[in-house]
Amino acid sequence: MNGLSQKDFATFFRDIYGYDPFPWQQRLTEQVLESSSWPEVIDLPTGSGKTAVLDTAVFAMASRPDISPRRVVFVIDRRIVVDQVYERAERIRERIESGATPILSAVRERLHSISDGKSLGVAALRGGIPIDNEWTHNPEQPWVMVSTVDQFGSRLLFRGYGVTPGMRPIHAGLAGNDCLVVLDEVHLSVPFAETLAQVANQNSPRLPRRFTVVEMSATPSKQDAERFTLDSADMDCQELRRRIDAPKEAELVSVRNAEAMPAQVARIVKSMSSNHARQSVGVVVNRVRTAHNTHKTLEDAGITAYLVTGRMRPLDRIEIMDKVAPIVDPDSKQRPEELIAVVATQAIEVGADFSFNAMITECAAVDSLRQRFGRLDRRGTNFERTGSAASAWIIGPKSVVESKRPDPIYGESVKVTWQELEGRDKKGPITVGPSSLQGFPKDATAPRHQAPLLLTTHMDAWIQTNPEPKAQPPIDWFLHGIDQGQEPDVSIVWRFDRTDETLRLVPPRQAEFLQVPINAAKAWLLGNAEVDVADVTQKNTDGYAENINRCRRWSGFEKGVEDIGINQVCPGDVLLVDPSRGGIRAGTWDPSSTEPVTDLGDAVQIEYGRRTTLRLDRRLLDTDPPARPDDESEADRSPRERISEWLLERSEASDNRDRWYSQTIKQLIKNDFEINTVSESASEAYYVLSERNPETGYQKVDAATMDGSDEAASLIGTGVTLSRHMDGVGKRAGRIAESLGLPEETIEDLRLAGRLHDLGKVDSRFQEQLVGGDPVELEMLEEPLAKSLPGARRVRRYPRGMRHEIASVAMAESNPHILASAHDKDLVLHLIGTHHGYSRPLPPIIEDEEKQTLSYIFDGVAIEAQLDLPESPMALDMADRFWRLVERYGYYGLAWLEAILRLADHRQSAEEARQYHE
Repeated sequence: MNGLSQKDFATFFRDIYGYDPFPWQQRLTEQVLESSSWPEVIDLPTGSGKTAVLDTAVFAMASRPDISPRRVVFVIDRRIVVDQVYERAERIRERIESGATPILSAVRERLHSISDGKSLGVAALRGGIPIDNEWTHNPEQPWVMVSTVDQFGSRLLFRGYGVTPGMRPIHAGLAGNDCLVVLDEVHLSVPFAETLAQVANQNSPRLPRRFTVVEMSATPSKQDAERFTLDSADMDCQELRRRIDAPKEAELVSVRNAEAMPAQVARIVKSMSSNHARQSVGVVVNRVRTAHNTHKTLEDAGITAYLVTGRMRPLDRIEIMDKVAPIVDPDSKQRPEELIAVVATQAIEVGADFSFNAMITECAAVDSLRQRFGRLDRRGTNFERTGSAASAWIIGPKSVVESKRPDPIYGESVKVTWQELEGRDKKGPITVGPSSLQGFPKDATAPRHQAPLLLTTHMDAWIQTNPEPKAQPPIDWFLHGIDQGQEPDVSIVWRFDRTDETLRLVPPRQAEFLQVPINAAKAWLLGNAEVDVADVTQKNTDGYAENINRCRRWSGFEKGVEDIGINQVCPGDVLLVDPSRGGIRAGTWDPSSTEPVTDLGDAVQIEYGRRTTLRLDRRLLDTDPPARPDDESEADRSPRERISEWLLERSEASDNRDRWYSQTIKQLIKNDFEINTVSESASEAYYVLSERNPETGYQKVDAATMDGSDEAASLIGTGVTLSRHMDGVGKRAGRIAESLGLPEETIEDLRLAGRLHDLGKVDSRFQEQLVGGDPVELEMLEEPLAKSLPGARRVRRYPRGMRHEIASVAMAESNPHILASAHDKDLVLHLIGTHHGYSRPLPPIIEDEEKQTLSYIFDGVAIEAQLDLPESPMALDMADRFWRLVERYGYYGLAWLEAILRLADHRQSAEEARQYHE
């Protein structure tokens, strides 16, 4: 069965979940397929299954790949929700990949037919899932991506947080083309919605852009937009109607201030425990500090409580969620044996598929309260079970609801909301069901901020990625609005590691990142007073002073670890912190905590699933290391013998601390391991074990280290010749471009650029690096290499700072016959010159003390170029060419073409490595 039609969607949905879609889900799919377009706005109440838009998007991609974008990006500004939506996307992927039914098999075949990779990839752009950046590897690969505003928005605007300058064009090119962007709960992200609309209007002349934005909200950014809503057929659906009409009632409770809230929460929970021993209680507050204090107060009162916020390391959160999930699962048939409290922040406010039997919430803007109560009796079964409405309490701190100053997060809306609630309370119980809390004053909703007008001057500055202009507009206004200073995040990684050497072997992974507002992180690093944070964007409360205090920043595999001043910390930075410093309590960010933090460096490697490692560092092990570099002179057995024996003993021990630890040891025993010596200091050295590839016997290659640098791309020990590699890249780039439906002329230019991109490697000094500095091997070469010889030692002969791709441009320009077949010579030369992420717009040209003349035979045509480039007009020519091509292909069109060639290069190199080792 290969054909797919609208009527197959219900079967597709049922094959994935075991039940039928709601009427609106079937109707949306039919509308998308019939009209070949999506509605501008999807306006559905909470609890109606909105994330099923992912199912429609994937089915549409398989049914109509000619009109459907390859990447579906679900954007929502809540970290916990990102993870839950990711889990749904994973379920879709797993069921499709199983091909367990005729429809699932047909969908899998259709998705496979438009990509030479997996049928469907799934990624999370929040630092929360151990996937890293696989979505940037295959331009034609169908993907479902789930992201926060900051992560997707920064990439879209050519300033990806945590993305190196050289890789930013790839991220922007893929984010700005061939994407269906679903922006959930738009009222939380109005500025970004406005920015998205302006980006969508950016033209990509000559190329099929396929960029669509869908807003999901009752209050979209465009009031006159086409809306998709529930109809009478939906209200005839018993399950959907029960969710929407579920009765819920709230009681108002006034307290002196936020500090009094934890005790009040404990009193309410205690009063419930005597009568409702089998209940789950959700406690939602507005600040992480309040959540910490409430959690501790409940624990001190003997109440089982869990803490869930967006300020958690993903692995810590996974550990907590494994315990919480059975309690809050709305479809669970088992209720807890005892009263359980889950204390949370705004992280669960929107979209999180949690359901509580009762809820206690701090007063917030009315639109926030509506979302919080969407987590109360989410499936509407409480009334059927008990015959009474679900219970809730709204706590109003007088210091907030009676304050003359606006709240840093909600402005005046908290006071207006509380006043309206007090008025309603006098008339009887306050109903808080999905259709309640309507008719509030306009000022009761959270403040909405506007994005600036996106001008060409903004885009002209941002597309200059490497080198960046000295003066450029910040992107945070375009993500969160200009009405107040907004505070982006940095990521903190707790590691004992100090050197590039160790961090290359055990690379930082997003699953161990904890995202913190930049000024809160700076204040903590400086030892200043705690900066209170929320799980929503809030005003910049810049309270730190610039000084000479230092910290360490992880800047990727090319730059490694950088020692910087606190005042040099930038949005999106990854900061390395010693675990002994503290900063986490109960799995959540707590700058007042001095408890040592667990170093998750090896744990995230096994979770990531690419290469298992184990650092034999005494600070990380529950026993003494079995071997150390400084004791080898006195040892009577080799390190491998002693380590192997120790691993076997640990695998049989019953007291292994953690699941990851046991899995790591078993994996190292099963596949064998490389022993790497690392020196953290003159007196501190230890071994790092790295899993071998069982197929090749070599240390596993980690795709995360392929960052586009010469070292990562060229020194991989496969001995591939230059002609073979360039021809392979050209063919692969052409296949990708064909799959994406690009014009034939552009496809041919991409092929030609691929066949010319590495010409500059014929430089004898570059070739000497590829043979490990061995002059005999160099003389024996029958033709130039693109990749280093197997076992070649790493040496530097090519002048530092010189770029082989610039030499490639000079060689391609040296003979007019080389570019005779090009349809757009500017494009071919630009793609050659930018295939490592430089020259946007200025190329790095340095003085070469050894003036070289490079020669090569290409398709029977002799090429010869003298590299006296600083004296030539090449720099200005390349910059002028860049701006001409921006005008010709658009900001995102040019970046897309660059991404296609560069990713073809990366994948060709990976394929050559695979073939060699096989």
